[in-house]
Amino acid sequence: MPDTRRSSLRARAVVALVACAPAALAACAHLRAHASPDAACRRVGDAPLSAGTFTAPMRGDFVLTMVATSGPQSGQSVDGRLTLVPQDSALQAVERATQPLRGAATIALETVGAERLGDLAATAPDAPGVAVYEQRAADGTPTVIVRFGNESNARGPQAFDAGHTTGYVRQITPDGFAGGWSSSAGSVFPPRHAEGYFCAVRAPLP
Repeated sequence: MPDTRRSSLRARAVVALVACAPAALAACAHLRAHASPDAACRRVGDAPLSAGTFTAPMRGDFVLTMVATSGPQSGQSVDGRLTLVPQDSALQAVERATQPLRGAATIALETVGAERLGDLAATAPDAPGVAVYEQRAADGTPTVIVRFGNESNARGPQAFDAGHTTGYVRQITPDGFAGGWSSSAGSVFPPRHAEGYFCAVRAPLP
């Protein structure tokens, strides 16, 4: 992502987030919702992460932009805030994967047609509002996803057809990370599904 575009995204999103306290999210949603995709956030493609990629650069505070490319809000985009911290060592092991990071987000998922599975701001380590999951293949190639909503991140079995909003990380740099996302309401009729891409750019220090 070019520096000029990254600076533009940071400046616009930070102004909106300062103007809107989390408690006033619904009233101020128009400041962060865009009728057309945000030019500063570009799709990075579907190539897998390289074997030497690690999740450590994903720690910190980020300006999160989500863009919808399919679903009821296709063409819309929204900015929000995301914070990720290391998960407690005793809770990092999960079924067939690890959970190296957990955190919270403030973003109007509904603007891009994504499902809200519980509280995005939850801070309980065993059911965080946002969690990062990592699997590594035998050759060291990682698969990294970000799951939104404390209901999706609660410990214990999840229904096969449960709803979800999930980010698929395709790029990690010191300045942030990016990839695609998908969301489903689960086994409901009529079905609700949406997809798109996202960018998480490291927020400037206060």
